[in-house]
Amino acid sequence: MELSEEAVIPADPAHTWRLVTEPQHVQQWYAFGGADIELVPGGAMLLRWDEHGGFPARVEAVEPGHRFAFRWLPDPGDLVEITLTPAGAGTLVRITESGTLDNAETSAMAWKNSLSLLARLAQN
Repeated sequence: MELSEEAVIPADPAHTWRLVTEPQHVQQWYAFGGADIELVPGGAMLLRWDEHGGFPARVEAVEPGHRFAFRWLPDPGDLVEITLTPAGAGTLVRITESGTLDNAETSAMAWKNSLSLLARLAQN
């Protein structure tokens, strides 16, 4: 199963890349309890939410300014790919999650909300 959500973020791809890969920014739009990201293929990730706890992942792909992908653990976890494409003065951000997707509707809603928060963060 696969789901995809996208939004145009009001920032150039270089700035948007920092927002989607640097832990201090990821905490502001997605993992509100904190994020640890070793930004290299095979790198460790831990995304935390106060109400849900911590969720480990592994970095799968790093293409600066264009694509970031990670896989939830344990293997074989769902794959999350975040792609950035220039869109006028902004950046089209597409988040695709594929795998078993235990609750696709909840995941889609969460990514849509996260993209909305990311767009607001980019305006600051």
